[in-house]
Amino acid sequence: MNVLFVCIGPDHSYPVTVGALSSYLKRSGHATRLLDIVTVHPALNENELALLEKELDTFKPRLVGFTVFETGFHWVKQVCDFIKKKDPSIVTIAGGYYPTLTPEEVISCDSVDVVCVGEGERALLELANAMDSGAETKNISNLWVKENGEVFKNKVGPLIEDLDELPFWDRDMFDFQAQINSSSKGDRNVKVMASRGCPYQCTYCSSRFFREMYSNKNKYLRMRSVGHLIDELVELKNNFDFDYVGFHDDNLTIFPEWLEEFSGRYKSDVGVRFYCAARPETCTDKNLDFLKQAGCFMVLIGIECGDESYRKTEMKRKMSNKLILDVSRRIKERGMLLWTFNMVGMPGETRANVLKTALLNWRIGPDFAMTSIYYPFRGTEMGDKSYNEGLVNIKKKGLTGYFANDSILDHPNLTGFEMKIFKYLTIFSAIRSRSGYFHKDLLARAKRKLAFLSGGLIGGKQA
Repeated sequence: MNVLFVCIGPDHSYPVTVGALSSYLKRSGHATRLLDIVTVHPALNENELALLEKELDTFKPRLVGFTVFETGFHWVKQVCDFIKKKDPSIVTIAGGYYPTLTPEEVISCDSVDVVCVGEGERALLELANAMDSGAETKNISNLWVKENGEVFKNKVGPLIEDLDELPFWDRDMFDFQAQINSSSKGDRNVKVMASRGCPYQCTYCSSRFFREMYSNKNKYLRMRSVGHLIDELVELKNNFDFDYVGFHDDNLTIFPEWLEEFSGRYKSDVGVRFYCAARPETCTDKNLDFLKQAGCFMVLIGIECGDESYRKTEMKRKMSNKLILDVSRRIKERGMLLWTFNMVGMPGETRANVLKTALLNWRIGPDFAMTSIYYPFRGTEMGDKSYNEGLVNIKKKGLTGYFANDSILDHPNLTGFEMKIFKYLTIFSAIRSRSGYFHKDLLARAKRKLAFLSGGLIGGKQA
């Protein structure tokens, strides 16, 4: 059976979830294709919809799937409406974080037929097999299925515990080398994952919600075997030309014994530099040595908020500023680059809170401080609190992307303008003297943006 995946957003990037689902379907004989619609418009225009119509006419899918984020659901609804007007027999299915966290809202969309709750490989394959054979589809685990106006809400099945059962991601759905080459020379990379799941309790994140809905939730945090991961990386190295590998796991340093084995195998069998994310609590000297020995050139850590009290009580991130500073120092001592992740504009934050985020980054001196304005995702503890306390401005929900340059909160302590000031202040404070790795104009652009927002108070011409 033909299954079309549609990705919609402001840029081209390899859709890792689609790659995982596609390879799982292909292994059982189904045909898949990817349509990547790049748009910055609030609504898709005629040319963008023409791409969709052409794909429907040529590939003739019976099932069209979407990985949905809350910030892009308006596009998904428009595409599903278009599909149903053209051919009502095509089944539309929405999965991902947003449908899992708010299935009632997504299935209420008239043009969405099925919602997948949780991980989707088994459910999507069972649905495709049933449609192919003419069997019943309304009783498949993990799926909410709409038939004749009635919604059948099925329980979530158990997790796939052994990640080695899964095939390597499908990278043949489009010109993967061209996608790699879209980055400049020296920055061409491939993304992989060694794990699924996260054991932490961060209130702004959906991982805790995901973990609790499974009967085998004690197996939520899973690692691929080192051998399985290395085999995929060797295959990538043999078939594609790239400069480094990006591990998109929440925390690559969580299991020291796994990391030790990985360090030796990666260096000898792959030998390509890489970056990864790590929690400060697991950045022991031993683990950092394993990363360095394997070829890690950059470590990403989450600070999120520089106010230690707020971070511990409101975000449930228990690490101290002392630990963050110490880990940052030890990463840099080993010659690895350091990126930090930060947010501003969270509920209850004050000017003093967000200023501490900029100051902590100033003390750390990372190579870059990725800073976003907080977005309240429903189903998360902090997101639900934002809705329950009436902080969310529904009229602003059309903002797109995780790193939107505005807030959808009617914040009692911070204006939207102030959030932008503190966002760029954090970025600027971090790279004030460490811009060598990046393009030379990065520091200048950050300074111009901050100067513009602050009316030139920090010096420099307005941009």
